[in-house]
Amino acid sequence: MCATVAVVSPKSRGRRTKGSPKRRGTRSSTEHRETDLLFAQMVRDVGRDLLDLADPLQAELCVSDLLGLWWNQVMVDADPEVVFGEGVVGHAARKRTTGALALLRCVSVLGAPHLRTMAAAAADAMAADGVADPPWAQRLGACAPTWSLAYGDVFGDQTSVLVAFERDGRSHGLVVLVDHTLGGLAKDAFVTDDPQAVRSQIQALSEPTTWLREVSAEQARSLLEPAFAVTDSMLDPPLGEDFRSTRALALARIRVLPRSADSPAEPAEFSPAERDAIVAEFLAATQARRLPDTTVARECARLIVDYGCDYDAGQPLRVSPAKTEVFLMDWLPRTVVLTAAQQESMPAAVRAWASWAGRRTGLPKAAMAELREAVDELTAAYPEIIGSAEQGPAAALIADLVDGELDLGALQVAVERRLFAMPFFGTRIGDEDFPGLDPSDPDERGILILGEHPEYHEAIDDPAFDGTVDGVNPRLHLAAHEIVAEQLWHDDPAEAWSAAQRLTATGMDRHNVLHALADVAMRQLYGALTNREAVDVDAYRADLAALGTDRPARRARPAAKGQDGLFDEPARRLRAAESHPAGGSATAAAYQVKVSLRDVKPPIWRRLVLPAAVTLAELHDVVQVAMGWTDSHLHQFATRSRVFGPSHDDADPGQADETDVRLDGVLHRPGDQLRYRYDFGDGWEHDIVLEQVQPVAGPVPVTCLAGRRACPPEDCGGPWGYTDLCAALSDPAHPRHAELTEWVGGYLAPAHFDRAEVNRQLAAFDR
Repeated sequence: MCATVAVVSPKSRGRRTKGSPKRRGTRSSTEHRETDLLFAQMVRDVGRDLLDLADPLQAELCVSDLLGLWWNQVMVDADPEVVFGEGVVGHAARKRTTGALALLRCVSVLGAPHLRTMAAAAADAMAADGVADPPWAQRLGACAPTWSLAYGDVFGDQTSVLVAFERDGRSHGLVVLVDHTLGGLAKDAFVTDDPQAVRSQIQALSEPTTWLREVSAEQARSLLEPAFAVTDSMLDPPLGEDFRSTRALALARIRVLPRSADSPAEPAEFSPAERDAIVAEFLAATQARRLPDTTVARECARLIVDYGCDYDAGQPLRVSPAKTEVFLMDWLPRTVVLTAAQQESMPAAVRAWASWAGRRTGLPKAAMAELREAVDELTAAYPEIIGSAEQGPAAALIADLVDGELDLGALQVAVERRLFAMPFFGTRIGDEDFPGLDPSDPDERGILILGEHPEYHEAIDDPAFDGTVDGVNPRLHLAAHEIVAEQLWHDDPAEAWSAAQRLTATGMDRHNVLHALADVAMRQLYGALTNREAVDVDAYRADLAALGTDRPARRARPAAKGQDGLFDEPARRLRAAESHPAGGSATAAAYQVKVSLRDVKPPIWRRLVLPAAVTLAELHDVVQVAMGWTDSHLHQFATRSRVFGPSHDDADPGQADETDVRLDGVLHRPGDQLRYRYDFGDGWEHDIVLEQVQPVAGPVPVTCLAGRRACPPEDCGGPWGYTDLCAALSDPAHPRHAELTEWVGGYLAPAHFDRAEVNRQLAAFDR
């Protein structure tokens, strides 16, 4: 069972498309009886096999193979680890034989965490009652790492790790292949009883496009642990033939390895400006000088950069045969609808990019030759792939349009509109992946919209839930999103897409644009949805036509009672102000702003309403309260051209006094932004974005409409220090867990946000 497996050279391999998501359901009573018989047979057969073994490694491999039978299986409304894992452990505990005890001992080392606990307790109880342990039982898991090495290809497609272990003077090794083109998953794993022989095979490869180096046990764990986590997160990962049977043993060996004190590096994130800068650098290079049409070349290059940033762990410049294959043959046809000009230019852009990026990243000469040959083959085959009818979910964007009379320009406009309505083709809800949904199907579009709102998943999953989440009714909120998506998809009414384009041009992000459109829809449709009132279609169209302009909107009626709570609970005073008679005169303005903390994930933000006439000094006080800071450090505001702050001796020479500047003096229209910096040592930076401007006739109370997550503790080291702090507090095994738990006072709840308490404190500004 543990024969040495031949070593595979780390050549680049392409990705295979995953299948459709599987569904969950329940077992019938007949199925229940059948599985009971199955458990009894498993315990009997595996117990007999274990009694014939004299070596603990062989026993571990035998039970690892058993545990792999139900790993990554999908059951209807059930967890396979519970149904099968607990079923096997329960039957073994009742069997009370040496074979059953042997099985429990192995599961206590190799099983999922809760199974290890159950199996250990059952085994100890059985042994206490006099059932004899197999001779190898006490040596299970008692092994120590001796050396480890990693090897891979210079393109960065794959890394293999070999770790040698010793137990009772005998060695064995674990070899794991990590595939970076597939998101960094552990793709294959096997165990060898002669790690030194495998090491010699690896060293004999000595190919010019491969590398080999010794790594520490800590580095080996840092490479392997996240790779297995990626594999476990996928529904139907493409795996080697030995992975399933070896997985449990491999994870047990990884747990033996010491953990590094350093936090794993997060993938780099690139802003739109940074992505554009990479494109500009590429287009200025000699490799790109022959590309036709600068605009189309820029669009093709931006797609290449976006793929590297978003789907290759933040590595836009990494280039390889396998990455190029996935981009051209899988990702591009599945997710992007190209214009005819883009389709024609893409092969040349990819060839030029490969040549430039390969040299830019320092690929050796042999690797460049291999890359050029592979890219030439792929780009030659690309026209046939992109022109085929099988384009995956992206084809749904135009499926009902291509047989009509739309010219290419009108078709592209329709594609842009539909991509704005629904730019995703897959999502994750809870622990279930939906990787291949059809956005043209209203039901599947609803799943995609739910996936965009993870904060509502738990409430939606509870049929009895009839409340709000952070002041928002989740079901009404999602229904409003579906109405807007339907309107944009079918361009009916056409004013919706025009309004979306106007709002986007102001700098408003897509999700807030959808909220603005949905707000108009709910104002006009609420009566029809609740009381069967007639809809004033002309007023609805006029309302949309006024959105994002200086023209007043026509309202069919004021906001209906009960409508609050659809979109982050808009302030009632703003609602009332919008419904003033046309002859009324506004003497002030209310600003709705969103304050977001930069470089922190998950996001931390607050949505506020406050008078447009507040000074920046007063805004500083509001932000401190709303976010949860203690005002213990210096601060500063900045626009693109000016800096504002408190007057003090150490202030920057060019800094204007914040007490002399009003908010409406620096933010004028929706989309305008202001940067707020706090604690120059820790470097907390906030984006303050103006979302709405509303005329009002009276005082504007300072109000927090919504928010997410708690403020980080003061003096914790900025965004990166806060990330490390949360990681240490959530892991009792972390070397600094006890120290940092004491530092925060024993408790930290990063996900907590109390809007009522924030508003209670903000009420002081109205007195």
